[in-house]
Amino acid sequence: MLFSIPEPGWWLIALAATAFFMLGVRALVDSMRLPGASRSAWKQQSRRKRRAFYVLIPVFASVVLAINLLRPEPVPELLFLYSVAFASLPIALFPVRARVLRHYIAQRQNPGVEIEPDRLAVVWIVGFLSAVLLAAVLALLTTRYDM
Repeated sequence: MLFSIPEPGWWLIALAATAFFMLGVRALVDSMRLPGASRSAWKQQSRRKRRAFYVLIPVFASVVLAINLLRPEPVPELLFLYSVAFASLPIALFPVRARVLRHYIAQRQNPGVEIEPDRLAVVWIVGFLSAVLLAAVLALLTTRYDM
């Protein structure tokens, strides 16, 4: 059963999900192919943003967990939802990163022109995250709460 894992195991899973999120987002950023002028500007900004990212994300994750653990729900279920949320975001963005990047570059080159989001990317991200949400809810609903 899903929640037969002891609580320390769920803490390790949540920690691994946070690390996966951070590494996944880093891989998304590193795999971007920017044009020359944008690449140099991006590298200047990225050092500060990278440091802030590696400091702020664990702090943010700790605050989210601390607030949620004050609630009366069982800890494994909260850690399960936390892990699903953090692990699913890089997976949702990875297949459409080139399309999103293309629209980002077009918006940077033409700041006054409103560029509509790519419909395929929006459908993929919303559809994937909806399926993950549905699977997580079904997993929670099929478990027994009398453990």
